[in-house]
Amino acid sequence: MFAALNRNAGPELLSLDLTMGQFKAMATLTTNGPQPVGELGRRLGLSEPAASLLVDKLAELDLAVRERDPQDGRRTLVTATPAADELAARLREGREEHIQAWLGALTDDELDGLTCGFLGLLRIAAQTAAQEPAAQPATATAVQHG
Repeated sequence: MFAALNRNAGPELLSLDLTMGQFKAMATLTTNGPQPVGELGRRLGLSEPAASLLVDKLAELDLAVRERDPQDGRRTLVTATPAADELAARLREGREEHIQAWLGALTDDELDGLTCGFLGLLRIAAQTAAQEPAAQPATATAVQHG
């Protein structure tokens, strides 16, 4: 299923002039909101200097900006630009259209089975998050957005 979604999104994704790292950083910002460079780096498995270079490139591409944290003027947050939000929404919409078409083609029994399976996966994800405190924020975010 994921492979089919990626094939359908392929032409638009391939037309982007972004590296995989830049795409992941943009997706992280549009999904999780403004965050310090160090936090973005941790989410992506990068050192702070590498994350800073990545943010510089996103800023050149008008996909991110550095802004003072309104709650702590000493901190700088990386924020997705409207262009990044629009690009992420466009990519999401394309996937959602395919999923909606596929779901619409299912029988009632197939849809009931799928719903039951997803509820089971959500239950297991919540149990896993409760057992692994370090993974809890990322898993909780994924469940909220899923």
